[in-house]
Amino acid sequence: MPRYDVVFREARILEDGAERLSDVAIRNGRIEAVRSRIAGDGADEVDCGGQWLLPGAVDMHVHLRDPGLTHKEDLGTGTAAAVAAGVTTVCDMPNTRPPVLGIDELRAKAARARAVAHCDVRFFVALGRDNVDAIARCVDEPSFVGVKVFLGATTGDLLSDDGTLRRALDALPCLFVFHAEDEGVLRRNLGAAGASPDAAAHHVLRPTEAAVEGARRVAALAGPGRRLHICHLSAAGELPFLSGGPQGPTGEVAPHHLWFTADDTARIGNLLKVNPPVRLATDRDALRAALADGRIAAIATDHAPHTLDEKAAPYSAAPSGVPGIDTLVPSTLRLVQTGLLSMARAVDALSAAPARLLGLADRGRVAEGLRADLYLWDERKAWCVDRADVRTKCGWSPFEGVTLAARPDAVWFEGRKVVV
Repeated sequence: MPRYDVVFREARILEDGAERLSDVAIRNGRIEAVRSRIAGDGADEVDCGGQWLLPGAVDMHVHLRDPGLTHKEDLGTGTAAAVAAGVTTVCDMPNTRPPVLGIDELRAKAARARAVAHCDVRFFVALGRDNVDAIARCVDEPSFVGVKVFLGATTGDLLSDDGTLRRALDALPCLFVFHAEDEGVLRRNLGAAGASPDAAAHHVLRPTEAAVEGARRVAALAGPGRRLHICHLSAAGELPFLSGGPQGPTGEVAPHHLWFTADDTARIGNLLKVNPPVRLATDRDALRAALADGRIAAIATDHAPHTLDEKAAPYSAAPSGVPGIDTLVPSTLRLVQTGLLSMARAVDALSAAPARLLGLADRGRVAEGLRADLYLWDERKAWCVDRADVRTKCGWSPFEGVTLAARPDAVWFEGRKVVV
């Protein structure tokens, strides 16, 4: 009888930031052994031939639109697209219909995920204007990972006042993640692009100043025991407010902010209308540099699917947001292929760092005792993104026509090879 469920032979892995060839053995959904040569056999023997065996990506920022907006994504379709693309953990945001403001909505979403999800799903609860006590009941739920705070209006009306925010920070021992565009700056800037703006003006209407002021406000909240995190960094001016120390705030960047600029928004219109906007080339380059040197901890998609019909509306009516779950791993590993990012930094930002930030200590690395969430990747291959290849329910990607790294050759979730 085979000793292991799966044995990967001659896999290229990262260990303490350095690459080496190793065998990796899986049993009961966990990595049981990582050694240069494993004697026992596996029910499934995988000859890696020196290909990369990487830990499944942990996307700490997705909008799976379930419940209430399932015509453009749901917990089943979104997680199927995720796991096929090497993303084995996702954290869903609360601005659904109804929004997740307390334990009843949280438990309903968790039950739905248990029934239909193809990968691990955790959930954020939104801070509203008067629900601190309701969130306190959620903190010990297994599916709960933290509180989402909206400093500026985006999809839905979930703004909270400063008094409620401070009460929540004092009362709730958990991660707080911020959509950190400042609402005051956004309101003052409403007429900045003239009477009939289009998508090319989106970064003017939601200016850099809103993001920088939001980051300043988050940094001012830092203190002992507080876990603060800024979502979807978009501007160079936000970077000085990130902390490399234990008190935060930490930050994440989305692939669309690493790849596109306002010139691309002018070219393809509402398909790149997103909050916060993609900005100037100088911002994109500063974000890439901060990701490379570790000032930005994590990459997260802010996967926010809308249908093509919705995006075809006039600018003022078209919703903000772009899908990203299909392209998270390929877009990040393309930065490795082109020399803009080291493999060690890419894997940390995709997997280990978000797992640390979320408190999920059982994943994010190829190491003994951890979950066997893994994918094989061939660094010699590339992928020119085609709409026909996109798995998310909305059926399109802003990366169409862009050459990225290849998608994973195969994915294992909890030690089982994925077929979706």
